[in-house]
Amino acid sequence: MRGVAVHYSGMNADEERVHRNCAARVQAMQRYHMEERGWLDVAYGHVLCGHGFVFVGRGFGARSAANGTTEANDRYFAVCFLGDDSVGRADVTPAARRALLQLVSEYRRRYPKAREVRPHSDFVATECPGDELRAVIRRGL
Repeated sequence: MRGVAVHYSGMNADEERVHRNCAARVQAMQRYHMEERGWLDVAYGHVLCGHGFVFVGRGFGARSAANGTTEANDRYFAVCFLGDDSVGRADVTPAARRALLQLVSEYRRRYPKAREVRPHSDFVATECPGDELRAVIRRGL
């Protein structure tokens, strides 16, 4: 493994304000991936919300289905921020940044060779994970 790929869900919904909605959003994402995409589970190892909570998806060590290419899925774990990148709004809260840092640190602790942190857009042509998360990654989290 080379590292962790960072994604966003692209959902501009009420999870930014009300934490009790976050788990339902993660479950809806999981249902979509399983029922519509035909995957065994949600595509990400973990999903984090703006409130700083981390939800277990496939978990540590499981191969991703989210990175866009077989090679990227083979070499990078995937984590997803529950939200998007709205212009003029800071979507990635300080709590979300801390959760992302702690999550990446835990991946690195468990998988010492997984040092890189890259945005999803490094692997395929996509806006994901948005300018805000790309800037967080560029600054070294």
